[in-house]
Amino acid sequence: MGHVVVKYKVTLDQPEEGRPDYEGIAARIDVLPEVQTTEIKPLAFGMMFIEIQAVLEDGEGTVDLFEDKVRGTDELIGQIETLEMGRL
Repeated sequence: MGHVVVKYKVTLDQPEEGRPDYEGIAARIDVLPEVQTTEIKPLAFGMMFIEIQAVLEDGEGTVDLFEDKVRGTDELIGQIETLEMGRL
């Protein structure tokens, strides 16, 4: 079984007060064993998103399991969008 590299765009729900702790959330995502890199990038109007690059096993359901792990790192995680995917 091979591996795939997947790049994700993770957006956060905006709390009623203040700004999300992008750095803290990115650090919690970064410790997942599949994650190679995390980077905080501008989105619009002062909002940011977290770009993740992960190496996952090529198999049925592995992408969904990884996305569930990412969602479980913080309650402010809104959408997870796949930007790129390729085989290693």
